Amino acid sequence: MGRIKTRATLYAMGLVLLLITVFTVTIIQDKKRVLEEKTLSHRQLLKSSFELAMLDTQKGLNALAYKIVADRSVVDAFAARDRDRLYRLTLPYFNEAKIRGEIDLTAFIGADGFHFLRVHSPQQYGDNLTQKRPILAHAIQQKTSVSSIDVTLYNVALVYIVPVVRDGRFIGLLQVSADIKRVQQRLNTNAAIKSAIAFNTAKLKSLRPEAAKKSFEGFSFVSSNDPLFDHLPSDLTFSETKRYEIEGKDYIIASRPLLDYEDNTVAMMTCAFDVTEDITGYHDEIGKLLIFSLILITVMGIILHYGFNVLIQRIDKDTLTTRRLNEKLKRQLYTDFLTSLPNRNALLRDIEETPFHALLLLNIDNFKQINDFYGHKVGDGVLLAVARSLKEFLSNLPMNLYKMPSDEYAIALTEPMTVSRLDALRLSIVHHLQAKQYDLMGASIYVTLTMGMDILKENEEKPGNILANADMALKSAKKRHLHFLLYNDTMQIKEEYQNNIFWSKKVKEAIESQRFILHYQPIMNQDGKTVAEYEALVRMVENDGTFISPALFLPAAKQSHLYPRITQFVVDQVFEMLEQTPHTFSVNLSVDDIFHMPTSEFIFQKLRTSPYNDRIIFELLESEGIENYAEVSAFIAKVKGYGCKIAIDDFGTGYSNFAHILQLNVDILKIDGSLIRNLDTDDHARTIVSAITNFSQQLGVKTVAEFVHSESVLQACQELNIDCLQGFYLGEPAPL
Repeated sequence: MGRIKTRATLYAMGLVLLLITVFTVTIIQDKKRVLEEKTLSHRQLLKSSFELAMLDTQKGLNALAYKIVADRSVVDAFAARDRDRLYRLTLPYFNEAKIRGEIDLTAFIGADGFHFLRVHSPQQYGDNLTQKRPILAHAIQQKTSVSSIDVTLYNVALVYIVPVVRDGRFIGLLQVSADIKRVQQRLNTNAAIKSAIAFNTAKLKSLRPEAAKKSFEGFSFVSSNDPLFDHLPSDLTFSETKRYEIEGKDYIIASRPLLDYEDNTVAMMTCAFDVTEDITGYHDEIGKLLIFSLILITVMGIILHYGFNVLIQRIDKDTLTTRRLNEKLKRQLYTDFLTSLPNRNALLRDIEETPFHALLLLNIDNFKQINDFYGHKVGDGVLLAVARSLKEFLSNLPMNLYKMPSDEYAIALTEPMTVSRLDALRLSIVHHLQAKQYDLMGASIYVTLTMGMDILKENEEKPGNILANADMALKSAKKRHLHFLLYNDTMQIKEEYQNNIFWSKKVKEAIESQRFILHYQPIMNQDGKTVAEYEALVRMVENDGTFISPALFLPAAKQSHLYPRITQFVVDQVFEMLEQTPHTFSVNLSVDDIFHMPTSEFIFQKLRTSPYNDRIIFELLESEGIENYAEVSAFIAKVKGYGCKIAIDDFGTGYSNFAHILQLNVDILKIDGSLIRNLDTDDHARTIVSAITNFSQQLGVKTVAEFVHSESVLQACQELNIDCLQGFYLGEPAPL
């Protein structure tokens, strides 16, 4: 019996030990899995916190820089080289930003590279650091904004440099920077993350050999905000995020490269997050579970199960909290605060992940003037209203909308689309936005847009530099006063951009296959109901029957010397219409047409053989080289000798000199749409238009208002006794 009892006891003990082992191993594995999940969450938190800290610091610098250069008094003082006044004007901006902890340095650098004023140290000026700091030389040479990490001796700083321009002339740079310790402080304050800076060892030794002490992978630690970096393990690596035990504590350590303006790694920021509590808690819980299992083995089925569930719920709750925090940080990183649209960071992320086929950048013209005149609340209202209008328009289209910095938006095409259809959609977007009136805080705001676009080429599989290309096209369109420009590769190497060869080829093919057509827009009498004349406007016809705006193909036609053939086509078609209809027609001529002998001779040949010359009007653009009075006057005198009339187009935007009317002997003034657009609400525009109308009436010159887009503008034109009216409200261009 004793032997059986012993054997039974051993069997029972073995069974108990087996049960304890099974339960213990199972629980340990579950705990380990939970610990790994928490560690993974902490790693993600480390990455998100670093990106958000960098973004917050850059955002503060950007806001300060643009606030300073937007101050006209500051720019005037800088242009006048008045250092004392510049210091007085800039110091409040600097002090306010420094109190908020956003900045450490503000300086003005002249176009010659010499420091004109250091606001943080006004007694130091007159030195040239462009040799020691290539970023300054780069910003002066490119005359463009630069956001970068800059390293000088022990100092690593986030730098934002913007060009200062007065009346279109580059006068120098404004540099604002914040010590990288600002980022470190944000990490420590917001997420209890400690950090250290490691310089490139080779560069550091060339500057201060004695400073290069503890080195890892070619970098030396010289700045930290916690003693733990004095005891880093020898197996530390910058390329991996790992957990290390240092001085009895556990840390998750990750390193992030700090890049300069040329994307060179100049330093590493190493961040450490204390997870000792998690590790200690893990070990303590395992020990408690073992003791608990041994003591309460008889009731382990109930108590162990209950305790396990409670513990798992608690850990899941902690993990859920961390996950929600990560999601919140991610939303802040990828969402525009004002419009709640995806921001530039989201676009950069999606470009890497999504096969975009085209990218269109939209910029609101004269947005700064809206902010300055009506205030930032109205400016924010405009940004929100435009965002809502765009979102509404794009809701059923394969396009993603993003809010870019300042007054820009981005539209990404997610499905393949023909160029003609894409351009038709672009024109629809323009019409949709520019036809709207935004009533904000008592102000009626109309917006106009400048656009730049890049289209994925047929042999490309990924968008690549599509954002940079679209931005380049937008900047070029702004510079050249165009409403739209499509990117082409030559923009990267030429200051004066050329149109895409693609469009030159299409123009040539369209000329050879006679795929051009004229649309006619009615110009109404003062009553707004009867037609006085029609303006002839050329369109290219695609093979699928869609119409292409001249904004796309005329620049390419001029570059490829095909433009005279298009002008001759327009003139020929209008003379045919004179024979077939009783209407009067106006034809747009550029100064290039007048100076091009074959084109001018073609026009005179038509006039010599036509009996309908009294029903044709030639429109000359006021701002396009019309100051060449001798040649232009000779052309005008000759065509008027045949009975034609002369109109000055877009009057009020170019030289705006009434002497043109007297010297050129014109018959009609077409008042530019920029003056007519807000005629019902803008007293300044109303005064100018009234002066033009009164002067024209005294000279016997007829006036035409362009861009009549609403009933209220129509009534304002009629009140000012403008003779004729033209605009989408009265009639859109269409085949006659």
